[in-house]
Parts: sequence; C-alpha cells; structure tokens
Amino acid sequence: MFRGVSEKTNWRAVIIGWAIAIATGIVLNLLFEAAHVLLFGGNVLNPDNLTTALVALSLLSGFLAHFAGGYVAGRKARAHGGLQGVMVAILGFLFVVAAALIISAIVVATAGLFLVEGGVALPALTLGFAGGALLASLALLALNVLGGFFGGKLGEWETGPVNTSGGPDSLRGRTR
Repeated sequence: MFRGVSEKTNWRAVIIGWAIAIATGIVLNLLFEAAHVLLFGGNVLNPDNLTTALVALSLLSGFLAHFAGGYVAGRKARAHGGLQGVMVAILGFLFVVAAALIISAIVVATAGLFLVEGGVALPALTLGFAGGALLASLALLALNVLGGFFGGKLGEWETGPVNTSGGPDSLRGRTR
C-alpha cells in the first residue's frame, strides 16, 4: 500500500503545495485578526470563549490554507491530485509534531533554565486539557486533510486527465 502511495506522490509538488499552505495560512490569520479588530475593536473575545474561537478560526484557516496548498500540488503534479493534497496536510502535520517534540524536549531537559534564572515551573497537565488538545488537534488534522484532498482534486480536475495512450495529445501540445 505505502509503495503505491510513494510511487504516485510527486514530492516536489507536495513541498511547493506545503509552502503555499503556510503562506496562505499566514495571510488568512492576518486577515482574520484585521477583521476582528475592525469589526469588534479587538475586545469581543473574552476568556470564556477564547479557546473555542481560536480553535474555530484554526479549523477554518487550516482547511482553506490546505485547500490552496492541495490545489497547487494537484496542478503541479497533474495526476493523483487528491493524494498530493493529502500529502501536503500530512507533511505539515509531521512538521508540527516534530517541532513540538523538539521544543518540548528542550524545555523539559533544561527546565526553562535558559528562559529565567532558576528555571520555569512546568505546569501539570490535566487529562481535561490534554484530551481537549488532542481532540482539537485531530479535528484540525482531519479538516486539513479534507481541504488538501478537495483542493488537490480541483487542481487535478482543472488540468484535465492526462492521456497516456500515446495518441496525438499524449504530451499536451509538446512535440516529440
């Protein structure tokens, strides 16, 4: 199964799509923040719904950013666009997991000695916080994968199917 996925994945297209997803995510988050400030004066979120609002905006911006990244990956690869878009989301997820593990390992190993003299007291994680963070992360991953898939399928669809029969249009207008 993984061999077939590896053979069909165009890693160059996936990496370009991932870069587009990052750039789109940054732009979307800046636009959401600007809209929040313009519409609500920046004071509408209170501590009771701050987490819910941020998770909702993360879900929306993650979906849209990975839709754009998947679209670009599907256009670049010209085949298996849905797979290329999904791989954009998975690559982003693996990068976030690796970064979180590295940062956590540094903080735990040094106990924050580099941040404040005497170290930083590490907070105790409760199951409620960890469970909520896990559920939010899984929802975000699922929406990112869906966004990447649908964007990749749209990008592949717009380029049209590739004719591999050897006929006159098999090279899309290129001469042999």
